[in-house]
Amino acid sequence: MTIEGQSDEALVRRVRNGEREVFSVLVDRYKRGIASFISAAVRSPADVADLSQETFLRAYAHLGTFNPALGKFSTWMYQIARNVVRTHLGKSQRRVPTSELPQDQTLENALPDLSRDGNPEAGVVRAEAESELRAALAELPERTRTVLTLRYYNNMEYHTIASTLGLSLGNVKTLIHRGKIALAQKMLAREAALGAVLSKRSEASRSKGAKRALLLV
Repeated sequence: MTIEGQSDEALVRRVRNGEREVFSVLVDRYKRGIASFISAAVRSPADVADLSQETFLRAYAHLGTFNPALGKFSTWMYQIARNVVRTHLGKSQRRVPTSELPQDQTLENALPDLSRDGNPEAGVVRAEAESELRAALAELPERTRTVLTLRYYNNMEYHTIASTLGLSLGNVKTLIHRGKIALAQKMLAREAALGAVLSKRSEASRSKGAKRALLLV
């Protein structure tokens, strides 16, 4: 079996036994998921990169405390990432501006298709939708934001989310349901505000056009 095919727990044992370079395999496995998880709460790409690195540094430093009998390595990793984000937000005391999700969409189909097979012409739109959705998630309460991120960005099963966050399965389902509704409501408000702004701009443009026409008469 190749090293990439070995379980997380097997790789952890190898690192503990002195094969420090093996930890890079665990980093490769989780770097995208951890970065996605952190970016739901932190807007700055530079901060996301720094906090992701801090998460892996903490994991490596405390690898000796990981106990597979108490849970999966993935659960342990995301708990570290959550603590890193909490510390960062507590220090920065910043709130990220909001944007929202349309009510007639679920969170699943609102997530943009960022794959290479997606429509290239829609790339900018997808990127904007991704940015808006993450900004909206950052506005939600921490627990709601966390369960939504783990579910829809990291594809965690409900029971895994529950064990990761120390919540009951029922609480996880409730948080996801309420979180999706909250995002939908925020998007409705944003769309209404955007429509009002565009309407005012259109009226202003027509007024300027009329004035120019009078000058030509």
